[in-house]
Amino acid sequence: MFIQLVVGTALIIVCVVNHAVCLELLLRRLKNIAPKWDRRLPVFGHVVIMVVLVIGLFAAHTIEAWIWALFYQSTGELKSMSEAIYFSTVTYTTLGYGDIVLTHNWYLTSSLQAVSGIILFGWSTAFLVNVRAFFWKKYGIDNYQS
Repeated sequence: MFIQLVVGTALIIVCVVNHAVCLELLLRRLKNIAPKWDRRLPVFGHVVIMVVLVIGLFAAHTIEAWIWALFYQSTGELKSMSEAIYFSTVTYTTLGYGDIVLTHNWYLTSSLQAVSGIILFGWSTAFLVNVRAFFWKKYGIDNYQS
């Protein structure tokens, strides 16, 4: 059990570092493209920016699911890479169908992956909301009312 905690924690750290780097790169990219799109499409430029942001966030989460999948494949827990990616994605998103389960040797790591997914999706959501709020404020929609 201790080795599962150590390995799971190491994988979480790798994913957190990946996430931090991806968000930093996204932020730098947004700083470069946002003024251009605001000038080209003054009314809908922010929509393009949000699309770029969401695709970037999706890419970050895909990389993280692949990191876990590579671990599951390398341990021999799952028979094929497609099975490892499927299991990893279902676990990372906390969907957890339960149609594929790990052996007792590594089952605790899947719980840690789910915790990792929850935290990193929350981080992405906060990032997305902050970028969206910036544009609402910029366009005078900071007191949004339905």
